[in-house]
Amino acid sequence: MENNNIKQGLTYGIVGGLIFLVLLFGLWAVGSVENFVAVTGVTTFIPYLFIILLVLGFKLRKDNGGLYSFKEALQFTFVAYVVFALIEAVGNYTLFALVDPDMTAKVMEISIAKTLQMMEKFGASEAQVEETIKRMQAEPKITSFKQVFLGLGLAIVFNFVKALILSVIIKKNEEVPDQI
Repeated sequence: MENNNIKQGLTYGIVGGLIFLVLLFGLWAVGSVENFVAVTGVTTFIPYLFIILLVLGFKLRKDNGGLYSFKEALQFTFVAYVVFALIEAVGNYTLFALVDPDMTAKVMEISIAKTLQMMEKFGASEAQVEETIKRMQAEPKITSFKQVFLGLGLAIVFNFVKALILSVIIKKNEEVPDQI
């Protein structure tokens, strides 16, 4: 079953990555930068890969006679998340550094405007607003390989936590009767 866990993880990591790429480049191609920022902001919080892996994890457990160890579940989920993170990093770098190098600056402008609106709505002081805007304006206006690589590292760490949670949910070990 070990090879199957890794194989399934690779397969569904690629599927999740392809969904991400379709969303990323599709939104970029058909909409304005404002719409791109709004929709990608929402899709970031939709855990589609988590749901896919949860459903498939239960299927793998069923296919394994109703038993699935934590180790097997973690192999499947973490491999899928690593593959997804790699595809996500390559897709982001390709779009923001190669296809549309001005996109980072455009997204930054919109982010600053939205942050300003939100801070004013919540009653932030003028000094807080100015400090936040100054800090955001100091950020690089281009996407570098270093930024993407660091983001990949953070994504893998966060994805490992998600894989742990999924594995705890999916796993089912053989029940051992109580012995007195």
